[in-house]
Amino acid sequence: MDPTLTVNLFSEVAHPPNGKHMESFPDSCLARVSLSFPGRVDSLDLRGARAGWGLRLGAIFALVLAPGCGAAPAKTAVDAPKAAASAERVEVPRTIVTPTSETNVAEMFSRARVAYGERRFADAAKDFDRIVLLDPDGPYAKESLFDAAASHDQGGELDAAAARYQEVARRFPSDPLADESLVRAVRLLAYRERFPEAGAAADRLLSHVTALPPLERIVAYGGKALALVTSSDPDAAAYFIEKGRDVVETERLDAAGILPKDLAALYFALGELRRVRGERVRFDPVPARFGDVLEQRCQLLLDAQSAYSDAMRAYDAHWSAMAGYRVGELYQKLHEELMRVPPPAVADTKDKAQLFEGAMRVRYSVLLRKGLTMMEHTVALSDRTGEHSAWVDRAAASKASLERAIQDEEAAIARLPYSRADLEAALDRLQKTARQTPR
Repeated sequence: MDPTLTVNLFSEVAHPPNGKHMESFPDSCLARVSLSFPGRVDSLDLRGARAGWGLRLGAIFALVLAPGCGAAPAKTAVDAPKAAASAERVEVPRTIVTPTSETNVAEMFSRARVAYGERRFADAAKDFDRIVLLDPDGPYAKESLFDAAASHDQGGELDAAAARYQEVARRFPSDPLADESLVRAVRLLAYRERFPEAGAAADRLLSHVTALPPLERIVAYGGKALALVTSSDPDAAAYFIEKGRDVVETERLDAAGILPKDLAALYFALGELRRVRGERVRFDPVPARFGDVLEQRCQLLLDAQSAYSDAMRAYDAHWSAMAGYRVGELYQKLHEELMRVPPPAVADTKDKAQLFEGAMRVRYSVLLRKGLTMMEHTVALSDRTGEHSAWVDRAAASKASLERAIQDEEAAIARLPYSRADLEAALDRLQKTARQTPR
């Protein structure tokens, strides 16, 4: 039986992966090697370096020549189609050839899986990414793309991981991995505070949200809520927050002391919604029923603090730092706004105006101390967990600012010719008179 050996070498420029030119892949070129004889045709695709291709040509022949066939004279390539027409076609695994090594995709996939299991995530990600690049439509492409995302995720490369999770869902929308990939993408995008993208990914999950397990439904609702609460229409987030809280209540997910981490984003969104609503309650101009309006603002502050505290119960350092900073900020902003409230009409003398100012400083300095306590806790969290983000930096800056503000308050009160008891009593009298006097 006379075998026929056909070797076709061609540049990938004509058919580059992902539409990129050969210059983007300096270590890759392609050959198809076919060996046919009666009853069988073997075909092998090989990739190798342009610079080292001549050194590898002998290896190509060694890879494709079957035992016992080496001594037979080869027919010309022109006769190959005739032999192939009556022969069974057998494809061998795709082999990747570089100037220093060759391996097939299956071996590379197995090697990457071993690296992942050994927590060598950078090595695993490199091999999984290479499989997707060099064999994007092959039998290992889908799993390699997902595993590449997971490797980048575990290795702390969160943006790279999110991009690959989204690509899995885009390329394989009907595969079970699509939902798992979208859930992971929403988690990472929310964590990275890429809220509009988290909302867009969540939309795809919300189209069939009832088919998802409870925690995955919460991820979808939380991602959408974060996108909306940071948009021009924050109140639209309320619907998705309540849908998520319904799942939490039905499944009793907040019954224990420590919450599942997937609840952190949902409760943070709730805190943000309550914070935004509270900051709409203003004291400029001074409202007619100042006491009632102040009580409303304080209640919304406490409600927001409760939601942020629930986010902290998930014991995730990043979400806890975000929530801790927000609580401290709530107290700091309220104090700043109250200090800008002008004296009431009844404080019609310099002495009365001075009494009012001093009394306000004494009564509401507690807000500064509450804010400082939260900033201190947030900075301490960073020292304890290694969380280093912009939120921790903001907390450290606010901590220093609040410390200065407290010192300024103490100095301002000390300069007044009144005791703290005098100031408190004066404020009570002024507020009582203000409630009884029309503006």
